[in-house]
Amino acid sequence: MRILGVDPGTRIAGYGVLDAAGGARLSLVACGAIRMPAAGMPERLRVLYEELVRLIEEHRPRILSVETVFHGKSFQSVQKVGEARGVVLLAGAMHGIEVEEFTPAVVKKTVTGSGRASKPQVQSMMARLLGLEPPPEPVDVTDALALAYCCCRRAWRRSLAPARSSSRDLLRRARTMR
Repeated sequence: MRILGVDPGTRIAGYGVLDAAGGARLSLVACGAIRMPAAGMPERLRVLYEELVRLIEEHRPRILSVETVFHGKSFQSVQKVGEARGVVLLAGAMHGIEVEEFTPAVVKKTVTGSGRASKPQVQSMMARLLGLEPPPEPVDVTDALALAYCCCRRAWRRSLAPARSSSRDLLRRARTMR
């Protein structure tokens, strides 16, 4: 299963593409940063969309992973990130890709074990998990990889769920037969 994680931004947007094999094995396919021109917002959003389409067509992900909207320091920054996030969602929808959304706290908890982890902690852990030295820069790239990783982990847990429930059912049946 191939997952594209995107950390939307209006100056820099990070992306990371991971392949999830059987079990919890992951392999890094690609990662990087989309840098928008010093232009008006419509031009930046156009560049973001075109680059996302190029990445989708090149890597053919099955799932697109993106953060949910969060409370920022200012309304204007939240609004701008929301506009970039809308472009990401549109690109996924236009290409028929399943979209998974995660809160920042869930991503941090999945990667580090703590929903309050700092960006350097997430960056360090993603570098360890993917065997990257040095860690990817800028931090937007690490955030995108963390989103893809979070999505991989959720998919892996879902794939185990039927086996767990059937084991419980078997155990329950065995107890009632006594």
